[in-house]
Amino acid sequence: MKAGKHVLIHIPRGAAADSALLRVQADARRLGGQCADMYFQELNVTGSWAEAKKAGGYHYSVSQHDAKTPEWIAFGKVELKVVHGRTDSDLLYLNLYVKLLGRAGFAVGGLLGEDDHEDVTTAPDACSQRLALVAGTHRDGGPEVASVAVAGLA
Repeated sequence: MKAGKHVLIHIPRGAAADSALLRVQADARRLGGQCADMYFQELNVTGSWAEAKKAGGYHYSVSQHDAKTPEWIAFGKVELKVVHGRTDSDLLYLNLYVKLLGRAGFAVGGLLGEDDHEDVTTAPDACSQRLALVAGTHRDGGPEVASVAVAGLA
């Protein structure tokens, strides 16, 4: 619900950004108006595990859409895959998939880990009335979002 850059994964939890083994940061943007859905526009995968695979880590952007099929990449025991998506109205976005997060061997921070995420799941005041009107149309009472980050612990 909150636009901006958010840390999705930070291993080990609490480590400084420059000493992380794995750090995944996403840039979420609201596309299509003030209270429209959120979409990941960029994803950066950094840390020593990412550096060991590719100098500078991995950087994904909706503008770098390539034709090859996305593949799982292992960072330690954790596996990541970034997939490009497109809405029916032609908006481009990224999805992040994570496997084996519970086998990282360290405490996991970030929004997909053990860090608090209440701040980013709260709708801005300007959107709260709009969300209340559409709440009955969704299973969990919250708005639908097109970009997803899904993590599996095992």
